[in-house]
Amino acid sequence: MNHLDIKQRIRHNLSEAHLELTDLRVQPDPFLGWRIAVISPGFQGKSTEERKKIVLTGLQDLTLQWLDLLTPQEQEWAGSLPIDSTLEDLPLWPEALARSNNPEGNHPENIVFPSDLDDDLELPIVATFYSLRGGVGRSTALAYTARILASRGRTVLCVDMDLEAPGLAALFGKESEIKEQQGLVFILQSLDQGEQPDIQNHLLRVSETDELYCIPAGLPNANYARVLNFIDPGAWYREDKNPLRELIQLLSQGLSFKPDVILLDARTGITPLNGPLLFDLADLAMIAFFPHPQAQMGTGELVRALLATKTRRTERNLTPEPRFIVSPIPSSKAPEIIERYQHRALEWIADWLSSLKSEQRPSRFEPIKESEITHFIPYREQITTSDYILSDKENWRDFEAIAEWLERFLPAASEQRSKSNLLTSHQKEQILEELEFSAGTAEYQKNFLETFVETDIINRALQHNIPLVLGRKGTGKTAIFRRLMETEQPNPIVVLSPTALKGNRSWIMTPENFKTIDEALTQTEKSWRDFWLLQTCLACFLSYSEEMPQPDQALSEVLESDFNSELSVVRSVCRLLQQSDIGLLARDWLYRFDRSPIAPRLMLFDGLDANFGNTEPDRARRRKAIEGLLSLITDLGDELQNLKFKLVLREDIYKKLRFDNKSHFYGRSVTLNWQEKEDFFKVVIKQALQSEGFRKMVQESMGTQGLFDINYYLSGPQVIEAWNLLVGERMRGGKSAFTRNWVWNRIADGSDNHSPRALLQLFSEAKKWEQKEQKQNPYEKAIIRPRALSASLEVVSKQALDALISEEFPDFVSEEFPELMPLIERLKNIGRSPFKSNEVSGLDEQLSLAVEVGLLSIYEGTEDDVERYKVPDLYLSGIGMTRKGQA
Repeated sequence: MNHLDIKQRIRHNLSEAHLELTDLRVQPDPFLGWRIAVISPGFQGKSTEERKKIVLTGLQDLTLQWLDLLTPQEQEWAGSLPIDSTLEDLPLWPEALARSNNPEGNHPENIVFPSDLDDDLELPIVATFYSLRGGVGRSTALAYTARILASRGRTVLCVDMDLEAPGLAALFGKESEIKEQQGLVFILQSLDQGEQPDIQNHLLRVSETDELYCIPAGLPNANYARVLNFIDPGAWYREDKNPLRELIQLLSQGLSFKPDVILLDARTGITPLNGPLLFDLADLAMIAFFPHPQAQMGTGELVRALLATKTRRTERNLTPEPRFIVSPIPSSKAPEIIERYQHRALEWIADWLSSLKSEQRPSRFEPIKESEITHFIPYREQITTSDYILSDKENWRDFEAIAEWLERFLPAASEQRSKSNLLTSHQKEQILEELEFSAGTAEYQKNFLETFVETDIINRALQHNIPLVLGRKGTGKTAIFRRLMETEQPNPIVVLSPTALKGNRSWIMTPENFKTIDEALTQTEKSWRDFWLLQTCLACFLSYSEEMPQPDQALSEVLESDFNSELSVVRSVCRLLQQSDIGLLARDWLYRFDRSPIAPRLMLFDGLDANFGNTEPDRARRRKAIEGLLSLITDLGDELQNLKFKLVLREDIYKKLRFDNKSHFYGRSVTLNWQEKEDFFKVVIKQALQSEGFRKMVQESMGTQGLFDINYYLSGPQVIEAWNLLVGERMRGGKSAFTRNWVWNRIADGSDNHSPRALLQLFSEAKKWEQKEQKQNPYEKAIIRPRALSASLEVVSKQALDALISEEFPDFVSEEFPELMPLIERLKNIGRSPFKSNEVSGLDEQLSLAVEVGLLSIYEGTEDDVERYKVPDLYLSGIGMTRKGQA
């Protein structure tokens, strides 16, 4: 009979005997048979044999190791009863490993880690430091992590759970202070005997200045060994009374202070005690290992067991969250040796996590990235050979990432300041409604001038003596063009612009126009340089109604009288190109413009990437045309005194151009990039501050009402303050403790370039996600909760890919790289990143282009000998790939 059959039979037997059933416990014995406890007031006055006869009718063949048949009054003095359980969900090694390896087992359908939660866990956060094998610096990592957290104002309690080989107190330099019968084994003994020990008496204060405490295991003498022999975690988890659970309760509530974090130093290997420390008590499991084959299989089994269990926080239904400490990475002057160990470790972790199915992790949760839950600690002789942890903070730096893993679960200073001034749901809904992030291209952005962000490099790009502005898609090239077009005085001459900014400028060329011009150039044997010279003159001539230099008679006879249509302009250009000396005539006309009252002015060119079209012949035409334009600028740019060329162009297009005197642009071009986070985040903050409600909220928080002008200047601290109010300060998952670091890393392309357009797209999607989520799950710590960012990344990734590839997305107007489609299809089939270079063999040209435009980066190897490629997060979901390690 099984567990359920036995319970049903006992209930039936008591019902037949007309006895009330108060409690029923049925549990398999770990060795053989069953443990049964039945509580009924109807047993009053009945002998043991009479009780057995009633309860065990039909169960005479059972092997019973424990049988309690008690009245409620008898139960009070009977001691702990066995829990009612099949024991399959116990947080002990045999059960945990069995769960993870049983293909038909009850694996968690919905795996939720502590970092997935919007709100905070009740403190303290419990982290178990564990290693399957010794010598990997587990205790050292715990001790330095504790010192770092305490130095940051956190209250930290360390507990030496390595009962067979205690030493944590010695690592802190406090072993000599341990007294007889002081320590964890004696606490557990008291709890097991039903006593309530004064936990305060077992504390050692590690620091006189910081709130750092340690509970040692005890003095390892004969008495210690005697008590240790009675420690039986397996029995505790089969009975009502559980000293380990009571210990955590005492550490959380029974001290004169409340810890922020409790760090448990678990015994190496598979021991009875460290099973519960990992599978029950831990919010985070800090798994230390060195990537030697001896550790691979066992550590992998541990990880899979973690993913198949639930912690003591039953009301949250949480899974212990794994973190990996790879230590010690050998010191070597050869970077490839260090990389080999790092890549091996990441490959293992990815494989261990592969049991985590996509359906177990809802889309609203951020996918696990093995590199972001892994920290590498190099071998340092000074730390390894020291008797105690070192007080010099320079020696702490290798452990700061581990401290940050924990710190993101603790209330930040900014959150504590704002607790008394939390948003109301009504205020938040109103601000969300007001927020508007212009996620399109610069030509379509609303409130463009009010939200334009000035940085040092942008201000340099705006200068008249810089004729060429380069940048990748989305970095702000058209924003430079539009800023000059709309604010420069005197008004610039727009020679070419994106179609959306064309206005009534009939001379702005379209793909069809350029095709006609190309044919005319072929017929007349003229060059694209001749065309641009003539086109610049026409733009100057048609831009103003005031007095201006008139064309030479030979030109005026050919020009159309009406220039209100593209057709008339194109016809005029084609006829003018037939003139044998058109180059000289146009050059003379431009010189007269340069000396006329309309000067000085900028002559602006944008739209060179899109206005030619995107077929192969269109791109070939574009290349020749741009080479001709740049050749013209190198020839005439310095001769013109008052007219100045200003050309914005995609960086990848420029790199492929071949024309004389390319060196003319050395020191006279600017490549747009966003290297400073605060400058980059101003893009989204200035748009958010257009909301009256959010602006008021920021000013009240800063206490600087009216002291900053949102249209012109925001200091770095003001940007961070506004950012934290907008989207919160901390991300709990991964390595990026701060939301701003998470965003900075996630929307970077393979070359680590950052696009303001992708940033605005992310916040546009996050706002929409937050509006929906707020109705069902209110959140008042920030206007947009941090999880909205991770939930929106997939949409942004698809938008970024849409902008890169046009043929797959016919509804999206793109001027980028449809030739990458064969590579994209191959990547979809591969399905995960990073991937080996031989998996994309035969696509050398596409691979080179993909690296150049940031679709891929080299993960391992060199440019000449690539071993593996990696897809950045910006494009990963858009392609339909996962990080390696996720099924």
